Amino acid sequence: MTFSSQLEAKRFLAAKIASEAEHEGAALSDVEKRMLLFSEQEPESTVGFPDGFLDDIDEEYERRVTSLLKAAYTRDRDNPLERQPYEDAMKTLKGSDHYILVMAEAALPKPTKIQNHTDAAFAGPNKIRTIIYILIGAGVVVAIIAYVLLRTRS
Repeated sequence: MTFSSQLEAKRFLAAKIASEAEHEGAALSDVEKRMLLFSEQEPESTVGFPDGFLDDIDEEYERRVTSLLKAAYTRDRDNPLERQPYEDAMKTLKGSDHYILVMAEAALPKPTKIQNHTDAAFAGPNKIRTIIYILIGAGVVVAIIAYVLLRTRS
């Protein structure tokens, strides 16, 4: 699923967060839901907030939203059809200045690139194993060449 706009991507993530809050029995208030769509890039997203409201956003709200999104993702991640929209939403929002992105980046895993077998062999713990195999192979080749040279000289 690709999103046609950043607003659509934000709405998807906001819906997942709100749904998870309801699932846990502690629904978000209307103001909390609207905060999920806030962006400094979009002045209209602040319409209706009380004066000074945005200055008083507390870290507890951000922790709660991050936890809700992480729980929603955990529930959906094993099904590729459910997981893909999260990845698409993050790609759509990448590099933007949306409040929900702060919490989504903390809640969701970093996107991974699909690696070909060569890249996978040289990534992480497999890199050391691959280097060891190459060194062992080179050692065997050198031993065979040395043996052949010694036998031909005799």
